[in-house]
Amino acid sequence: MKFGRSVFMGTALVLISATAAVAQPANKSNTFASKGLEGAPKKAAPVSCDAPPKDPAIWDKFITAGYNYTDGNSKTASLNLNGKVMRDYQGEAWRFEADYNYGNAAADVNSPREITKQNARALADYKHTLDSVFFAGSNLSYAWDQIANLDYRVILSPNLGAYLLKNDVTKLSLEAGPSYVWEQLGGESDNFAAARIADRFVWNISESALLYQSAEYLISFDDAADYIVNAEIGIEAPLSSMVNLVLSVRDYYINQPAEGRERNDVYTITGLKVNL
Repeated sequence: MKFGRSVFMGTALVLISATAAVAQPANKSNTFASKGLEGAPKKAAPVSCDAPPKDPAIWDKFITAGYNYTDGNSKTASLNLNGKVMRDYQGEAWRFEADYNYGNAAADVNSPREITKQNARALADYKHTLDSVFFAGSNLSYAWDQIANLDYRVILSPNLGAYLLKNDVTKLSLEAGPSYVWEQLGGESDNFAAARIADRFVWNISESALLYQSAEYLISFDDAADYIVNAEIGIEAPLSSMVNLVLSVRDYYINQPAEGRERNDVYTITGLKVNL
């Protein structure tokens, strides 16, 4: 049939032309692809959520905020604020972080709201690269927790460590050293020396998305039953070149808490991170 043969030949010609256009090297002009059909609109370039490349000498600055509120049969509120400033440049890695969390809830619809969470934490961390694997550094942290009856805890930790992985995509480090702890817990002051071991893992899934994890374990030299574990795991996904969605889980464990308090506090936090 002439009509069927014409359709077949026309279809074959289109397929051959399209295949040639796709196979043509990108650095050569493609008349058919560049001109397109007469009057046909050109496709817009896809929008990327990846942040543009930055100068490594510039400090990274982030603010993360999350807020949840319910009313009616359930009455709860939760606020999370976090700020970070960091840089890893020419063998010197600095990280400063501050965090504030607040929450309240009502037992039933007729009860007033009561504070269920109120704490603040801050840290300063420094690492000096000794060679391609090892580093020396120090860590200074502060914690206050009204619900856990912790008036303050300050920990100073010089350390030596090693990068088990370190490249543009993944970093995994382990560090250990002595620490000294100043705290007032349950209205009683205590100062003691402790051993500390910690790890930190960061996987840059893309320019803006990442998975991170950190943990530290401190144990008193005087009392093996007096130990602390702090841990966090989180993931970030880009919503735009400047804003990420953040989901993290934090666990703060005190083996000898204040009287009448639980050993373990676990927080699940969802927020928006702004890249400044």
